Amino acid sequence: MFKNILVPVDLNENGYSDKAVETALGILQDSGELHLLCVQPGVQMPLVGGFFSDGLIEDLLKTTKEKLEEFAAGVLSNTHVQYKLHVVEGKPASGILKVSDKLGSDCIIMPSHKRSKFESMMLGSVAAKVAGRARIPVMVVKPK
Repeated sequence: MFKNILVPVDLNENGYSDKAVETALGILQDSGELHLLCVQPGVQMPLVGGFFSDGLIEDLLKTTKEKLEEFAAGVLSNTHVQYKLHVVEGKPASGILKVSDKLGSDCIIMPSHKRSKFESMMLGSVAAKVAGRARIPVMVVKPK
């Protein structure tokens, strides 16, 4: 059904992204391509960008890629599915949608976090923003 699935990974929340990857693997069943994406929150914004040197930003993205590689090695060790890793900088929802469009993804499978109603109302939900703006199916995997 789906052959090109994008799974955004939140490296700060253990146990959430791996459930989304497991779901994607179940759908792909050893065929197709899995894309794991980590969006590093925007440090290039004018107000914030002046505090960071270009070298520091590059180091941050490199470190994020290394952590994503470690995550992928752990959750994908027993699979034959082809996968690619992506790290971009920017707003999470916008970054996810841009990468999805660029890759021609069939589906986005996102982890959901246990947030209070107050937190969701005040901060917004990345999953809700992606689901509301995506032009392809979005599956949100909730923790147990």
